[in-house]
Amino acid sequence: MTSKTLNKALSVLNAFTIEKPTWGLRELARHLGISHTIIYRLLVTFEQNGYLIYDEETKKYQLGIKFIELSQVVEENLNISNVLEPIMKKISEETGESVVLTILDNEEGVYTKIIESNQNVRFSETVGRRSPLYIGASHKIILAYLPVSVQKKIFNQWKTTKKKQNGAIEKFINNIDKIKLQGWLFTANETFDEVSAVAIPLFDMKKNVIGSLSVAGPSYRLTKIKSEEIVEIPKKYQQEINLILDKIYLPSKRNE
Repeated sequence: MTSKTLNKALSVLNAFTIEKPTWGLRELARHLGISHTIIYRLLVTFEQNGYLIYDEETKKYQLGIKFIELSQVVEENLNISNVLEPIMKKISEETGESVVLTILDNEEGVYTKIIESNQNVRFSETVGRRSPLYIGASHKIILAYLPVSVQKKIFNQWKTTKKKQNGAIEKFINNIDKIKLQGWLFTANETFDEVSAVAIPLFDMKKNVIGSLSVAGPSYRLTKIKSEEIVEIPKKYQQEINLILDKIYLPSKRNE
């Protein structure tokens, strides 16, 4: 298989997301700008090997059981649940809100571990969800610590979205030094309506940002003033989490 063919194959798999979990043949071919014939061959190959499932009723493909097997391999290798869950539970208990571990993967943030609060109204999200680094505290705090060359690339992506409105990009750029000086970031109603979050960055021992830890909850409860008090709780565990993550193999593409 040539690198060109491999890239096409990977683009097919990458098209399956939480927001778009199913694809029809022609629909996917149009989306990727690849001929129907090539897409068909790739889809059939992935289906035969368990990476995709074809639904005869809807005539669409979705990710197959093979990814469940692979996710278990990754989870066991990372050992995040066993090692970080007790710490994240402590933070959730002390703050009364949900706690989210986000890991940097190329130019996106991935929710890797979530501890939901015991409150009746709470932040609830799906592990594995990806988002651009210009949306929400858990992602923007990572963006603030990336190399300038990478930041510029992401800012260019940001400029093509509706999130650029009201001078949001300029405001963020002007506040980067302040964000890094205080070591945390609060946002409201960015990732989801009526949801706020306060996040701190996580680093490896070379001081490269590798992710974030955020506390999230409904905006009426997690206000800007409240976040200034709450953020001191995850900060107590920041260095401990950094040490743990540095020792765990993270199969993500870090923008170093």
